[in-house]
Amino acid sequence: MRLLAALALSLTTTAATADPLPFLTDKEVSALATEISGETAKRSVEGFSRHHRMRGSRGYRAAADQIVAELRRYGLNDAHVESLPADGKIFYGTQRSRPAWNAELAELWELDADGARVKRLASWEATPIALAQDSWSGEANTALVDVGDGLQAEDYRDVAGKLVLTSSQPGQIASLAIGRFKAAGILSYAQNQRTAWYGEDETLVRWGHLETFAPESERTFAFMLSLQAARALQGRLARGETVRLHAVVRAGQEPGSYDLAMATIRGSELPDEEIVYSCHLDHPRPGANDNASGCAAILEVARTLSKLVAEKRIAPPRRTIRFVWPPEIEGTIALLNARPDLAGRARAVIHMDMVGGDAEITKAVFRVTRSPKSLPTFVNDVAEAFGRFANAQSDLYASTRSAPYPLVDPEGGKRALQADFVDFTEGSDHQVWTEGSWRVPAIYLNDWPDRYIHTHHDSIANIDATKLLRAAFLGAAGAYYLADLGADDVPALWQVVRRHALERGADLLARQERLRAAGQAGEIANLSRFHLAYEQAVLDSIAPFAEVPAAVRQDAGRLLASLRTLAGDPPAPGRASGTVYRRNAELKGPMEGFGYEYLEDKMTGLGITGPARPALLGYEGLWGASYPYEALNLVDGRRTVGEIRDALAAIYGPVPLEQVSGFLEVLERAGVLRR
Repeated sequence: MRLLAALALSLTTTAATADPLPFLTDKEVSALATEISGETAKRSVEGFSRHHRMRGSRGYRAAADQIVAELRRYGLNDAHVESLPADGKIFYGTQRSRPAWNAELAELWELDADGARVKRLASWEATPIALAQDSWSGEANTALVDVGDGLQAEDYRDVAGKLVLTSSQPGQIASLAIGRFKAAGILSYAQNQRTAWYGEDETLVRWGHLETFAPESERTFAFMLSLQAARALQGRLARGETVRLHAVVRAGQEPGSYDLAMATIRGSELPDEEIVYSCHLDHPRPGANDNASGCAAILEVARTLSKLVAEKRIAPPRRTIRFVWPPEIEGTIALLNARPDLAGRARAVIHMDMVGGDAEITKAVFRVTRSPKSLPTFVNDVAEAFGRFANAQSDLYASTRSAPYPLVDPEGGKRALQADFVDFTEGSDHQVWTEGSWRVPAIYLNDWPDRYIHTHHDSIANIDATKLLRAAFLGAAGAYYLADLGADDVPALWQVVRRHALERGADLLARQERLRAAGQAGEIANLSRFHLAYEQAVLDSIAPFAEVPAAVRQDAGRLLASLRTLAGDPPAPGRASGTVYRRNAELKGPMEGFGYEYLEDKMTGLGITGPARPALLGYEGLWGASYPYEALNLVDGRRTVGEIRDALAAIYGPVPLEQVSGFLEVLERAGVLRR
């Protein structure tokens, strides 16, 4: 057995070391792998996590200034903060700008019968996440009332002038608790982010929110309590005990700005074409993995690439590489609307949101997430190739302590990366870049799930320097390759795309079987047609980067013919019925921003509520649920409603035509689409 194990290990080691490096030369991979420092990135995470980084806040600006100072020290002399006004009135496409929010003081104390303070329940200074975002100044010295979820009027009895305890998010109950029943303030123990570890740690204080644009009559403050603290209070109230509290808050909104740190490494030959690094800088303190980790990782990439180019260890990139640190989603929507030239120059985006969590602690899986199916791109294959390389090298090192590129930091762990490669999911700024207004391919590097996300335990203690190094390596290698991609690189690129296309063919067969099992065999031809068109579009997506040689196109033709046979040679479709829509070119951005949802606002104004709401908003298919996002993305001025429905059915699973047409009709009424 020992001999067989040794032989197997030898074969594994030989195969891994013999595999060709993906795209880059050994010299380039070595330069990146040896220069990137997870330790340096982790120190940046620690620095960012000292700030409570709400949009427009003083803490956010301090972190942005810290980034700019570091960038200039690294030699990126154009580093600056791009400030876009945000006052609650200005719109950037579909995003209503949110005014800055700052807090100076927030304390919650329990009082004894004589009114003396006996126990501090919450403190802004110690744990700023304990104050719900968008709280307003106020003070109360009063009793506490438990209102349960507080979502029905009957939950409120004798609450005027008192503090209310709720299991709901503060913003969900403010209209009833404050606006209608005149409570003095809110205490919430809302449990967000439901994962397998949900409710496991009852000491966690979770991030809470009040509505940014609440009417003045509903403005209030809210404190967030742990489940443990809330249950203790509930037990006392249930026994008939009076709980008196003193709450004081000094906080509020004011006109401010979206402050985006930015810098570039200028391209040597194609400076007007850009590869963009994105993350999001805002989040409550500490917010270490979410998302100080992504911000620190791209800062380390900036340091590494700038240093390697300056030392002539790698050639300058042909295309410009841009680094952007925005507030999540809303900042990116604002930037792309305010600076359309940036979107026009962007060829691809690498977005990092939560990339540093120690999986032993956070229980997260590191994911390389593809662009949506409505945006076919070879960029997915590039990211996946580098991800597989990092998986193989880190696994080889973990198994044998010997690998050409172990990608291990001296202060970090040694376990294998085990990155997973997954289809598009929403949830961060990548969805803004890939949205139909801009259609820039984006790779999303992210940890999910993370049991400490949006809590006061999302701390530097959970961060692994090795994980940061590997994320930075993937980002640096992928972007450097894309920035340098030329016609000579296309044959080798095609071989990788070709292998991945065959794997996607296997996935197609699995989906066909799923349709048969679900009694939807009639959808198989539609699925197959979409798949073949997608593969052709992936090949075509290379052309904006480099000319595709005739030999590659011929080989691609043979591959597509083979895939057609594999797919069952679906017949050509007839023209699907329905209206043809196009986007309103003057209104750019997704329907869901951050702190403001354009479509929800418009539907409220149009009286589209309750049963009249489009059913597609909550529809879940056989293998996905982002139907509304992709439905809008598929609107291109050429597809009919029926063809959009067929594409959605291929992407996520069969969906009724009337749900798609109803959703698009609402978008037309909201001014998003035109016939």
